[in-house]
Amino acid sequence: MKKVNLVFLLFLAIQSSYGQFVLGVKGGLNFSNLVTDAGSFGKNIQESRDTKTGLALGVYTRFGKKLFLQPEVLFATKGGKVNVTPLSGSPVSLVVKTNNLDIPLLLGYKLFNRIRIMAGPVASFKLNEDEKFANELKKITGNVDEAFSNSTIGYQAGIGFKLIGFDFDLRNMGSLGDISSKQFDTYDKYNQMQKGWQFTIAKKIL
Repeated sequence: MKKVNLVFLLFLAIQSSYGQFVLGVKGGLNFSNLVTDAGSFGKNIQESRDTKTGLALGVYTRFGKKLFLQPEVLFATKGGKVNVTPLSGSPVSLVVKTNNLDIPLLLGYKLFNRIRIMAGPVASFKLNEDEKFANELKKITGNVDEAFSNSTIGYQAGIGFKLIGFDFDLRNMGSLGDISSKQFDTYDKYNQMQKGWQFTIAKKIL
C-alpha cells in the first residue's frame, strides 16, 4: 500500500510541475535508407537511395501544455537497400532490415492548441537484424557476424497537428553517428548512417 501511495504522490507531483499529463498509444510507418561511407570497401559496398518501409508502434507520454516534454517507447523497423559485390561472384542488391526499440525524448512547443513542433534525441537498441547483409559482408571481411551496432543515438524533429481527436506527426529522423557493428573497428573508415521519415497517428488514452 505504501508503494501505491508513493506512485500516486509522484504522479500528482508531475502533474503539478508540468500542468498537464497525457498518456497515449501511437502507430505508423518509417521510410528509411542507409548512407554508407564504405572506405576501403568502396568497390564492394555501395549505398542505394531506395527506402525501406517499416513499422513504428508504441506508447507516448506528454508533460506540459504550451511547452512540453514527450518521452516515447516504440518498436521500430528500419533499414534500406545496399548493393554488395563479393570478392568473387556477382553483385547482390539487398534489402536491409533491423528491428529496434526506440526511445525518443522530445522537447516541443504547441501553437494555436492544434499544431506542435518538436525535436530531440533518440536512443535506439537493436532487437535483431536480417542476417542476409551480414552474410554478404562476411564474404568480403571473413569475420563479420553482425552488420549493425546493438545501440545507437539518433534524432527526430518534426511537426504535428490534432484532428478529430487524433494526433498526426511527421518527423525527419536519422542517426547522429556510425551505426555499423563494432566488428568493423579494425577496417579502414567503414561506417554507415540511417536517415529517413516517420509518419504516425496517436490517440490519447489518459
